[in-house]
Amino acid sequence: MVSNMPRVAFNQMRYAFKHKLEINSYYSIIRRLAVLSGLEALYFDCCPNSCLAYTGDYADLDQCPLCDQTRFREGTDRKPRRQFCYIPLIPRLQNLFANPKTVKEIIYRFNYQAIPNVISDVFDSEHYKKLTRTRVTVDGKKLAHKYFSGKYDITFSVCLDGYLLYKRRRGGPSATPIMIQVYNLPPEVRTLIFRALCLGVIPGPKGPKRPDTYLHPYDNECAELAKGVKTFDCVSQSHFPLHGYNLFPHGDIIAIEKLLNVKGHNGKCPCRSCKIKAINNPESPDKTYYVPLSHPKKQGDRRQFTLDPLDLPLRAHGDWADATTQLANATLVKDRNALAMELGIKGMPMFNKRVGSLNYARGVPWDFMHLLFENVVKNLIYMWMGKFKGLDAGREDYIIPQAIWKEIGKETVDAVKDIPSAFVRSLGNIAEDSSYFTAEGWAFWFMYLAPILLQGRFQKEAYYNHLCELADIIKICIKFSLKHEEIDALEIRIADWVNEYERFEFRRFLIQQIIDIHLEFIINTMLSAYQLAR
Repeated sequence: MVSNMPRVAFNQMRYAFKHKLEINSYYSIIRRLAVLSGLEALYFDCCPNSCLAYTGDYADLDQCPLCDQTRFREGTDRKPRRQFCYIPLIPRLQNLFANPKTVKEIIYRFNYQAIPNVISDVFDSEHYKKLTRTRVTVDGKKLAHKYFSGKYDITFSVCLDGYLLYKRRRGGPSATPIMIQVYNLPPEVRTLIFRALCLGVIPGPKGPKRPDTYLHPYDNECAELAKGVKTFDCVSQSHFPLHGYNLFPHGDIIAIEKLLNVKGHNGKCPCRSCKIKAINNPESPDKTYYVPLSHPKKQGDRRQFTLDPLDLPLRAHGDWADATTQLANATLVKDRNALAMELGIKGMPMFNKRVGSLNYARGVPWDFMHLLFENVVKNLIYMWMGKFKGLDAGREDYIIPQAIWKEIGKETVDAVKDIPSAFVRSLGNIAEDSSYFTAEGWAFWFMYLAPILLQGRFQKEAYYNHLCELADIIKICIKFSLKHEEIDALEIRIADWVNEYERFEFRRFLIQQIIDIHLEFIINTMLSAYQLAR
């Protein structure tokens, strides 16, 4: 498994050396590992198109309700067409206490000393602090103990993000790993790949439409951990009740929208953190919604509707329950659809339904990688290339000529040759083919190369200054520690940056009457995220 040896090669090796060495079959080795570790995989039937897993309310179905694919093969044996392999979490958390070194690492959370007015770890978050003062709730019943009240209580997050296979070509087949990050470990080791726990991989070829069905066994394990699981501690040579709680879910924008059961980035109320309203262009056949702070004035309007970027209408945890009640009271389907579009919520979240450790509004942070490096940064660069959704610059002059981009692409390749691989992997010619750029590549190029490579390349200095301001904002955001006053200052800087961006975009909108949804929405989301961080 470490060397990624194909199973055919493994069987050939067994056969070739059978006269000298007795090697068990692959299945025998897996079975022996399961017995020795106490960790045995569970298999659940799932849709051949990966729409859902047949768990919970779907356990007794014989056909996928989303794509009509049958669950079983033809014949009388009722063999499933596809299965999802789930690797239980509880035995692996218990095994952390079988090694004295790991036990010492696990108590990092218990020994963590918060510095006043400084955020250095998740334990400085208001959500975590509030949970420590709250009694544990499982299936609507309050238990006697509070969250994270024990020395060995485990705090972790679950992450879902689709992974493109075969050279990461867009539109190709993908799979979705379900990863667990244990926050009890020190920050310098918790993000290492061998410290992450994989609960399984949702198979392709497409992303799941109901990812919560694949997390059903995980939800049940979270309920068991909230109540307490008997665990042996190798240091004290005694048993104790192990508690663990899911603090945050992480994932790309699409996955979190499905888990939170919200309309999402194409909705009229698209943000999961605030209640900002979107508009569309009534004169365009494209009815895509767009989220400006300042709405364009309609004919006959005396005032222009404008939102204060420093005082956005933030969502609350109870908004989901209120929206669900309103949707239940709507008698007609069209009324429910219109109400869901207006509220941006389609019902109660489909995830973490048993344990009350999650705050739907404040406990689902925006993933920095997807928010900035896979969206804002990449889309800005495409705008400067003139390749963003077929839009031109209108009355603005921010598009850099193609001949200059050829020079920038060559300079990018030459610059990375002299940079150690510990900082960034090899980057290709950004002007010719950026399809192989990962979030790491976009981040490094934008923060450290763009301020040099794009200096003097814009027709107006204002665009270059705008670029450098965002690069500086990102550098501050990725610091290991942030003071509260730094966050307050960041919020003001982001608001100013968005206002300046919108001023450029609004002038283009007046001329073209073309609406750009994605970049504006993601940028305004940054404001919501920083107001939540406060």
